Amino acid sequence: MKELRKNSGKFIFIVFFVLSFSLLFAERFQLSKPKKSSSLQESGLVTAVYDGDTIKVRFNNGQERRVRLIGIDSPETDDPQEKKRFQAYMAKRFAFYYLYRRTVKLSYEEGDIEDKYGRLLAYVWTEKQGLFNKFILSEGFAYAYLNFPFRYRREFIATEEEARKLEKGFWQKGRYPSISASETRSHIGSLISVQFICLRVEAKGKFVFLHSSQEDFSALIPQENISLFPEIKSLEGQELSVTGFLEEYKGKPEIVVFFPRQIKVLNLNRSKTLMLCPSINSARTILSAKCPSTRYHNQFFFSSAQSGKPFTAFLGN
Repeated sequence: MKELRKNSGKFIFIVFFVLSFSLLFAERFQLSKPKKSSSLQESGLVTAVYDGDTIKVRFNNGQERRVRLIGIDSPETDDPQEKKRFQAYMAKRFAFYYLYRRTVKLSYEEGDIEDKYGRLLAYVWTEKQGLFNKFILSEGFAYAYLNFPFRYRREFIATEEEARKLEKGFWQKGRYPSISASETRSHIGSLISVQFICLRVEAKGKFVFLHSSQEDFSALIPQENISLFPEIKSLEGQELSVTGFLEEYKGKPEIVVFFPRQIKVLNLNRSKTLMLCPSINSARTILSAKCPSTRYHNQFFFSSAQSGKPFTAFLGN
């Protein structure tokens, strides 16, 4: 009995020792989600833009983290609806233009600062625009995300309502405003249509460029999307209208084109649109309605949304 009590005492002591050591270790090397004070700000360089609400930041210590902007949401680039995909790419270009390769400051809410995907949840501050989360809302390229409480909730709701009222960004109704290439410098940062004569088509690096006749504006098609534009060279000499987010690179205004419907070929009083048709049959219906003549000499191309394969049709004047 004495031996049993003696062994029991040793067992209790060992268990107590192990538990105490475990608690001490956990406090010192805890693996729970990091917590930071909302008053703390960190600086870093934006090295990637994934969409309108998610970026990558390289901090001063060399560490890179994905950052999800608090209180906003933008459409996904893989959304099944083309309209939403178009908005997603416009929001991405908006964030890219204002944030990429820029130094920003990050601040946080109290408590957990990571989401379930391991992204930092942060407010992003820039030198010119201030709180970027609010700025992108004010320009109509994102929506207020209200699934969780956050300190600027009421302010963000009011900001989105104001953008809706002013019909900015995604909230524009009807056709987008149209300007000439010579007017682009005064409309940087807008979702707009630009009309110009395409002087030449040039493949350079990761893009194919449609240069204006005065070389004062360019439309850029990413090489990865070029299969949607099988007859791109035929646009040389044509009067075009290109719709998208108007940005500036090295002092030159430009719009990045992701979808054929962003380009219209203008010919006198007739507008010919590069569009994604639901099927080849529907394209033929459109063609038969617009082409009573059998004499064809202007190329006009489509992409089938069903097969994803481009095909070429011809329109007569």
